Amino acid sequence: MRLRQLLVFGWFISALGCQGKQEARTLIQAVDAYRAARNDDKPARADALDKVQCTDEQVCAVKAVCTKSADATAKGLRLQAEVQAGVKDGGANADLMASKWKEASSDLEEGYGLLEECRTKTDALREHYGL
Repeated sequence: MRLRQLLVFGWFISALGCQGKQEARTLIQAVDAYRAARNDDKPARADALDKVQCTDEQVCAVKAVCTKSADATAKGLRLQAEVQAGVKDGGANADLMASKWKEASSDLEEGYGLLEECRTKTDALREHYGL
């Protein structure tokens, strides 16, 4: 009976490792798709990155950094597009547009500021799981 318990425990630990690897693979694919996207497509890719599921502590930690970067960047890009559309239409309130542009710039700065940490952590996941 002891051998059976050890085998079951070993299988359980192995399954957890496989789950972490699959979660890492899914997260890395979503991050890569986000990075490769044109700016117009980045907000949708950031939304997809937000939806990546994780239970593995290491994968979730990487996801937290990468989604913080992607979400801030996506927010900034959305605000920039809103301002550009408002200015193009000609009916935009100048003070409101200036305020939104300033907020967009701040969001983009935050998002871009976290890019390197996201890259470093996803590279570490790749190496850890051999992806």
